[in-house]
Amino acid sequence: MMGRTSKERVSAAHAYAMTRPAIIPAGSWPRRMTAGIAAGYCGESTVEAFLKRVGEEYPRPRVKEGRRQLWLRDDLDRVIAPDIVPGDLAEDL
Repeated sequence: MMGRTSKERVSAAHAYAMTRPAIIPAGSWPRRMTAGIAAGYCGESTVEAFLKRVGEEYPRPRVKEGRRQLWLRDDLDRVIAPDIVPGDLAEDL
């Protein structure tokens, strides 16, 4: 069996670089959300679209433990509807 050429390896790697769809859970939205759930909550069609806007339109994740990143629903609500959501509700807890 022969090894792959560099062109074949790049093509194979590109096939795995697909976008991830946003997640919309059944029932209620959790208070802490992964990027996939936060993307769905904010109305983004893909996780990548959401992550591109983090730090500009959307807040940075409140929980950062290694690769684990979680956004708080209250933080997202404040940027989605700033006139409706008062202060930092998460800090009050």
